Amino acid sequence: MTMYRRYRSEHSNQLHQLLVSVSRHFYVRKDGLLRYQEKPMDANINTCRKSSREHLVYYIMRDHFSGNFVFRLATSKSLLPLADFLYLAWSKESEEKHFWGLPDIVFVPRTISTPGLLEGLKKLGVEPVNPPSGFASGVRIIRDLEQYIHYVLGDIIDRRVENISSYKDNIYKYLLDLPLGEESKVARWKNNLPPGHPKEPPGYEAFVRCFSPAAEKEKELPLTGPANKKSQTGPAAKAPGVLDAPLTTSKFSVEKLHRAQDLVYEAWVTVDRQRRIDLAMRALKIAPYCADAYNLLAGESRDRQEKLRLYEKAARAGKFALGDLYFQRNTGHFWGLLETRPYMRALMGLAECLWETGQRREAIETAREMLRLNPNDNQGVRYILASWLLTENRNEECRRLLADYEDDIACFLIYSKALLAFRTRGAGGEADEYLQEAVRRNKYVPPYLLGQKRVPFQLPDYYGLGDEREAVIYAHDGREAWRNTPGALEWLERALQDN
Repeated sequence: MTMYRRYRSEHSNQLHQLLVSVSRHFYVRKDGLLRYQEKPMDANINTCRKSSREHLVYYIMRDHFSGNFVFRLATSKSLLPLADFLYLAWSKESEEKHFWGLPDIVFVPRTISTPGLLEGLKKLGVEPVNPPSGFASGVRIIRDLEQYIHYVLGDIIDRRVENISSYKDNIYKYLLDLPLGEESKVARWKNNLPPGHPKEPPGYEAFVRCFSPAAEKEKELPLTGPANKKSQTGPAAKAPGVLDAPLTTSKFSVEKLHRAQDLVYEAWVTVDRQRRIDLAMRALKIAPYCADAYNLLAGESRDRQEKLRLYEKAARAGKFALGDLYFQRNTGHFWGLLETRPYMRALMGLAECLWETGQRREAIETAREMLRLNPNDNQGVRYILASWLLTENRNEECRRLLADYEDDIACFLIYSKALLAFRTRGAGGEADEYLQEAVRRNKYVPPYLLGQKRVPFQLPDYYGLGDEREAVIYAHDGREAWRNTPGALEWLERALQDN
């Protein structure tokens, strides 16, 4: 019995499994965003283009020996030419550096077999074989892919297929890396390549010339693209969507902005997350300069980089809606003017995202800009700015900030003042006095700074003076500065014992 009929392979790149499959759960809405449907849909590769829905389509090439694989996502209305996918899977020039080389044999499902495909494979020196009846090539990979995509959709806002594809490195890591101590599928593939493998295919133009499109009419799946078409090995460009609309494409209208803002207000009080997102998207269709729509979407996103992009768009939209002359006339008392609040909310979110993504200088500058526009600081940015300045060892700047808000009664600045005094003068004297006052204002802070209590991942939405929620918020922003100050935590612990 031949090797492939026993479903066994002796080494990597001996047998590859090709799969092109239509998702039974994911489809593309009219707005271009991917959605999940719990009830399975009846669709296959040869009927999907006749469906009223645009289905997600998986292209997968899997090494039978190691389980290593590559994949691409497409839709039933924008299918990837099969020859292009084969080149992507087997060429060393593609982005997927973990998998390449011509196999000796490739399983080709009967559902996508055509004379043009089979002849082309033979010209490349690859033996095409239809899997034996009942052979479930790649079924588990599809299940795992769908699970991970479902997980990604729960985190992000921009759910276009092209954007999901940008997460492919994370998908590979999730599906190819095994538990600690076990050999990964990529390592198993690399370590079991025999002499002469991997075999490099010809260049793209010579590669696709091996495949004749004459027999394509027999099946729905396109084999090759238009003549002189460039290789599809790179990421597809995102189709323009609501989140990409340039501000200048729509003439500014106060009436449209108010209509969009009303939808955002409705979204804020809506319980259902998807409904909130849909309302914000509708608001942006009406007015792409509605900053609060971007703010809402950023708040719903759980992906740091996407959240940052959305807050950046919110800040640009808010600034555009206000106009340059507005800044000249009203700098110094923003927030007191209602129309400035979407922009100020955007700056707050942007500053925090910049800090979380390691762009600390930019975060500090954004926070400073907020205080320049609104020195009264109704948003409390001074609290996190003080901690950020101490974290970055910008002690003199922190001293000037603390002096500007000398009469503040919350615990945040007095703890920062105590740490600054310890840094510059050491224990005793003013440092001890400031620390005693800080503990008097909020006794719950030290356990979080000392690691006796863990700062929760989800921060409180509000706090009261002196309560534990206030302590959690301060510790979240200030603990790095305390930990990075030699002797500070020991000083804090001694002070608590003395009292």
